[in-house]
Amino acid sequence: QAMAYDLEEQESIDQMKAWWDRWGTPVTAAVCVVCLGFAGWNGWNWWQRNEAAKAAGMYAQLQHAVQTNDQKNVSSLSTGLVTEYGSTIYAPLAALSAANVALDSGNFAEAKTKLEWVIEKSGRPEYDALARIRLAGVLFDEGKLDDALKTLEAAKPDSSQLGLYHDREGDIWAAKGDLKKAREAWTKAAQATDHQNGLARVIELKLANLPQEG
Repeated sequence: QAMAYDLEEQESIDQMKAWWDRWGTPVTAAVCVVCLGFAGWNGWNWWQRNEAAKAAGMYAQLQHAVQTNDQKNVSSLSTGLVTEYGSTIYAPLAALSAANVALDSGNFAEAKTKLEWVIEKSGRPEYDALARIRLAGVLFDEGKLDDALKTLEAAKPDSSQLGLYHDREGDIWAAKGDLKKAREAWTKAAQATDHQNGLARVIELKLANLPQEG
């Protein structure tokens, strides 16, 4: 009985050795890949959280610079966020803020650079329409009406952006001398804008002061 048991045990050991010779390395490799993948996933998540935290800190500094009209730091901080933390949500927000400050100071080139980055490179389509509406405004201020209209027409605004979109559209058509299209655009803007929104009053004034087509 003992001999039979030993033989069976030896046979099992031999079978295990044969299995290991054939499959041991691939299985070990697969386990290692899974473990490394899990560790890598955790590491990637940690890195993303760490980057987001750093970006949030820089964005807070940027907002302070905006509030104090510190244009030099607005430019440098927004550039840093775009360059170093372009994959975070704070980069397009920083670019939009910096574009507003640049436009207020008459720096059209800086404003266009920031807005074009949001449109072309931020990878955040949710900010695309807003950036295009603002970029159309910059081009409008430069007197580049055809470019402004082309930029605006490429936008796909959501319902909350329709008022801004059609208001800008009306501005462009009025400047081009097409009063009918300007009236149509501002009428759409008024319909899409909450009456309690300050923009609603501005649109009403534009419509009231628009000469009759003739």
